[in-house]
Amino acid sequence: MRMRLRLGVLTFVCAACAICGADEPPRIEHQPIPCTVPGSPFTVCATVSDDEEVRKVRVFFRAERAKYFNMAEMTFGGLNYCATLPAPRKGKLRRIEYYVQATDSALHFESSSIYQIFVQEGGVCAFPPIEKNAARAASIVVYATMKEQGKKLHDVFSREGVKFVSVAK
Repeated sequence: MRMRLRLGVLTFVCAACAICGADEPPRIEHQPIPCTVPGSPFTVCATVSDDEEVRKVRVFFRAERAKYFNMAEMTFGGLNYCATLPAPRKGKLRRIEYYVQATDSALHFESSSIYQIFVQEGGVCAFPPIEKNAARAASIVVYATMKEQGKKLHDVFSREGVKFVSVAK
């Protein structure tokens, strides 16, 4: 099977797909996170496999019903891909919506379903995925996905340890 990619009026044919038969998008396996606690950065992980090289794995997240998603790169840790997300601020957020997206070297991509994480007080959320590595919690990079998001992270998330990268104009 040959992969055709349309960019404007030009059509490119992926010769590598025709030679090796690689035409499958990445496969994402993820156990949804039921809850987290306010005031602590948390980790989202997924296992990604593919018939090609996995190039990028990202997690897109936003406050419940927010207009735009933010994005964080997930890094491979030996077994799976993980990203640390900013702490939800206490009393500011009830739910976080997120999904995982993976792209392979043949430019095939796959996205998971959109999941919801409930923000609950400690004790109510039995096993929150809190980031225990202080260095990762202090060096979170979040990317805007639309220029309308401005130059700072939405105020329902803590900005402590977060570098926000806005969309260039």
